[in-house]
Amino acid sequence: MNKLFLVVATAIVLISCASEGKFKITGTTPDINNGTNVFLQKIEANNQLQNVDTTVIKEGKFNFTPEPVSAPEMMVLSFEGARGNVILIAENEEITVKAYKDSLYTSEVKGGSENDFFKLYYDDVVASNKEKQKLQEEGMAAMQSGDTSKVTIIRNEFDQINEADTRRRLKLIEEHPGEFVSVIILSDLVGTRAIDSGEAEALFESLDTTLQETEKGKKLSEMIAQLKSQEAAASQAEIGNKAPEFSAPTPDGGELALKDAMGKYTIIDFWASWCKPCRQENPNVVSVYNTYHEKGLNIISVSLDRASAKDKWLAAIENDKMDWYHVSNLMEWQDPVARKYGVTAIPATYLLDENGVIIDKNLRGDALVSKMQELLGEG
Repeated sequence: MNKLFLVVATAIVLISCASEGKFKITGTTPDINNGTNVFLQKIEANNQLQNVDTTVIKEGKFNFTPEPVSAPEMMVLSFEGARGNVILIAENEEITVKAYKDSLYTSEVKGGSENDFFKLYYDDVVASNKEKQKLQEEGMAAMQSGDTSKVTIIRNEFDQINEADTRRRLKLIEEHPGEFVSVIILSDLVGTRAIDSGEAEALFESLDTTLQETEKGKKLSEMIAQLKSQEAAASQAEIGNKAPEFSAPTPDGGELALKDAMGKYTIIDFWASWCKPCRQENPNVVSVYNTYHEKGLNIISVSLDRASAKDKWLAAIENDKMDWYHVSNLMEWQDPVARKYGVTAIPATYLLDENGVIIDKNLRGDALVSKMQELLGEG
């Protein structure tokens, strides 16, 4: 009896292990040299990569047989001497990879339902980004030529692409509530503020509980909570409300408060030296300031540069001829002024009247010019 029980128990264990499957990666490459190291890496907090395993290319092939994963997770393959990496979803399946040295993002990954779903999403992102990159180039050319009408048209097209992207990706999540990649898609939507916290929370709750409890799922839950907090701050900086008071360091190390920078009308301008759309808009803002400053327009710019890039902040002020008030805590997105206003994307602007009440926001291009003409007359 005891021997029979042992045999049955052993068989159950073997069947159980077989059903779990093995996490295995079989790779080939037509153009990466033999002897090149290949690294399998996990994505840790703050997008840091942690090495899981290392192998070497032999006869154009490489293999990994890491420990099985308890739940699907995103990993990357990095190749010594090659730029970029190959993204894959680790699951207990045999995954095949064909890697291309000069365009790792086009590498072929097959095996497992999660990787099939991820390819669908990834290809969609790549196609959309190419379309938006083309528009950005056209927008920059239009800005340089002074064609503000075309700039406005291009911005509208850009917004339409983003809206269509969001609709497609929401549909993917709704159709795949049990797939780990849905957590990745929802994280991207929350991270780019494409949806509000209420919609994000509802979608998160629609996902399988096992997904919610993964490390990535827990991180997503924290992101949604942070978004909710930012939305609450932003609601205090809505049109019709008095602008939240603040003070922050100036470029020369002093301190400047909003109340001391006020004019008849005041623009609070959130920007950064590294922000291309901000820099593209600066010539228009400079023109508006030069036209209306004598009539009562003041501007206070709040930079989201980092401490290590203070010189770039100062150089951008000078190069862009931004001859008005400037402050920054040099803390990027953690800047307390930006957080007080719930700023999650730049450029972001707030137009205040003489009493500090927000009367408009995010005016750019022709819209900003028209608003100032309405308030202060022709320049």
